[in-house]
Amino acid sequence: MKKIAIVNFCLFSFSFAYSQSGIDSDCMLNLENIFKVHVLKIRYEAVQSLYKEIEQKRRFPKDSYFLNSYFELIRGFSLNHEKRSDTICSVNHGVLLEVEWLSDEELNRYIEQLNCTPEEALREYRVLIQNIKNEMEVYLNCIDTELGKGDLSEFAKDGMIYNFIAPGMSIIGLPWNFTKLDFLKVFKEFVINDNEEVLPDGIRVYAYLKCGCKIP
Repeated sequence: MKKIAIVNFCLFSFSFAYSQSGIDSDCMLNLENIFKVHVLKIRYEAVQSLYKEIEQKRRFPKDSYFLNSYFELIRGFSLNHEKRSDTICSVNHGVLLEVEWLSDEELNRYIEQLNCTPEEALREYRVLIQNIKNEMEVYLNCIDTELGKGDLSEFAKDGMIYNFIAPGMSIIGLPWNFTKLDFLKVFKEFVINDNEEVLPDGIRVYAYLKCGCKIP
């Protein structure tokens, strides 16, 4: 089987481990590549969200959950910011809190270490999809084999969140019951059958899975 070229994903490589029960090794590799598309989708949405926050001149606390969470999503590991002496105080429910803010210099250093722009993330996301399309028949065969198993597929049991959720935006449960098998259905319909360059947004996915509807 011809191997496809996989990009560096913003200088961070991923490892995936899925059970191989009932799936031959070639199809397992192909399905792993398809699920990597979802990882790159989430990464691209995370980079977009972060840069929007930066462009809006938001101030960021040092060692904040917010920035570390973004860094982990984009680079795959946490970043601990250096301490600085100047602080401000705020009141939260009557408790005096000392907050240290990132300086412009520290924020620029954070961005440099992030080493991934929205444009780069989008390009890598699209390249992986195009690589898969270049071997469409092989991938389609693996997808159809897995979809044919229905509820017996191991991926019918694995839930996932389709869209990126920004740090601090806690939710109770998944936005809807979405599984990895659903993701394969969506990938086949929109990327392979409809030849879209990237995955559809969540509203279109929900409509398709709920009623087979296609909305713009």
